[in-house]
Amino acid sequence: MWDVIVRGGIMMAPILLGSVLALAIVVERLWSLQRSRVLPAAFLESMQRLLTEGRREEALTACRQAPSALALVLAAGLENSSRPRAEIVEALEIAGRREAARLSRWVGALGAIAALEPLMGLLGTVLGLIAAFQSVEQLKVIGNPSIVAAGVWQALITTAAGLFVAIPAYALYRYLRARVSALTLELEDGAFLLVQRLTAGPGRARAEGGTP
Repeated sequence: MWDVIVRGGIMMAPILLGSVLALAIVVERLWSLQRSRVLPAAFLESMQRLLTEGRREEALTACRQAPSALALVLAAGLENSSRPRAEIVEALEIAGRREAARLSRWVGALGAIAALEPLMGLLGTVLGLIAAFQSVEQLKVIGNPSIVAAGVWQALITTAAGLFVAIPAYALYRYLRARVSALTLELEDGAFLLVQRLTAGPGRARAEGGTP
């Protein structure tokens, strides 16, 4: 295996580096995007119970102590719970966008690696072919295809390596994007539920200048 990598030429270095980065991003994102870390079901149930009972201060304290994205979004709404509904919604939207950006962190980089790997492989192939034909020209050998074939074989290693990294990287990139989208929608559902709970209390319409 090491011999094949060495014979692939100089472009094997960035291709291998891209594969290591892609693997690190996938492992980190799969760990960070676990539902238990983003949308813990037990936490959401406890928030519903606390808000139904009107214990907003306890709910806010619980959100500040929890490390999940859902807790951070709900905390933004609870911190503005005494304000009009429109301001609560705005605070939740800002917090939701911030958490959505955190959820998608490094996913774009994985997509870039998936796009660049085949191009680096193609560049390695072109460089290998150039070197092979330069060898033929320098040796002045005509009618001996083995010289060119050896160079082409070495050059194609980079193309194979680039595709070998790019195909799973792209598949995982699409999966992570779908995962982020699904979790973001669930965050929005949780934020909507919070708005409903916060604005359902007695006297709320009066506080906002509406009709009781």
